[in-house]
Amino acid sequence: MPVLRSQKTMSAIMALLFVTMAMPGCLSLVIGREMMESARGFPEVREMSTPYDLSHTFVIDGTGALPTQVQKTMTEQISIDHTVQEIIINFQTSVNYYAGDSDQRYVHVELLSCDDSGSNCDTSNPIYEVMADNGSYPQTRTELDCNLDPCESGLWRLTVDGRGMGTDTGVGLLDFQDSWVLRVTVIRPCLAFPENPEECTPTVDFD
Repeated sequence: MPVLRSQKTMSAIMALLFVTMAMPGCLSLVIGREMMESARGFPEVREMSTPYDLSHTFVIDGTGALPTQVQKTMTEQISIDHTVQEIIINFQTSVNYYAGDSDQRYVHVELLSCDDSGSNCDTSNPIYEVMADNGSYPQTRTELDCNLDPCESGLWRLTVDGRGMGTDTGVGLLDFQDSWVLRVTVIRPCLAFPENPEECTPTVDFD
C-alpha cells in the first residue's frame, strides 16, 4: 500500500507539472518550482563559514651583512549580504628584535564597507582598523554581530599593509622572520536538503 500511494502521489505531481507548463511564463515557473520543492524533504538550516586568510611571513635572502626591511601589501574583497550573521577577525603580529621608537616596522589592517562594485568605500569610518607599530601585537579576536548591528551589503575591502624583515640563511640560530596572522571568517545561514546533506546552499541564493 505505501508503494502504491507513493506512485499515485508522483503521478499527480507529474500531471500538475504538465498542466503548469501550459500556463503563462512566470506563473508556470513559480508553481512548478513550488511543486518540485514540495516533493523534497524539509531542509535543515545550518551555518556556513567563508574564510579569508591574508597572513604573511617576511623571508628575505640573509646572505648580506645586514638584513633589510621590505614592505608588503595584501587586499581582499569580501562579499557581504543581508543574510550575514557574524564576521570574526583574528589578528596577531610577531616582530623580532624590536628596537623601540626608532623601529620602522609596522602592520596596518583596515576593513572598509564598500558598495556592490567594491570601488566606492567609506574610508572615513572603517569597520575595523588596527595599527601595530610598537613591536609584537598579541592575538586578538574581534566579533562583529550583524544580527545586533546589521552589516551593510556590498563588496567590502580588507587591506593589510606591513613592513618587516626576515632571514633564511640556513643557520637556525641566526635566522628570524617577522610575520602577521590575519584571518577573517564570514558566517551566514545555509540550507541542506536530505537528498544531499553534504551540500549546504547559502539562503541568499534563494532570494
